[in-house]
Amino acid sequence: MAGNTEPEIIFSNLTQDVVIDGHRFTVEIYRTSDDPSWILSVENAFGTLTILDNPPYFADGLAWRAFEKLLDEQGFRAFYSAKERRKLRI
Repeated sequence: MAGNTEPEIIFSNLTQDVVIDGHRFTVEIYRTSDDPSWILSVENAFGTLTILDNPPYFADGLAWRAFEKLLDEQGFRAFYSAKERRKLRI
């Protein structure tokens, strides 16, 4: 069937692994070829994803700033569930 191709995933140059107070996170900022809005995804050491896309980010830099703001306001704990925080004793 022509025309039923999956959209391409486009990763921002801001996508990277970061270590915060000894905790490693994979920060991915991406969009699809058919939607100009960027999505922020943060994966913790347990493989749990925190996905932020509401409101949509109209630039990859805005998604990165949202990541920094969440870190500033809540710290790295924002990217762990309550159960994961208990396991880590944080």
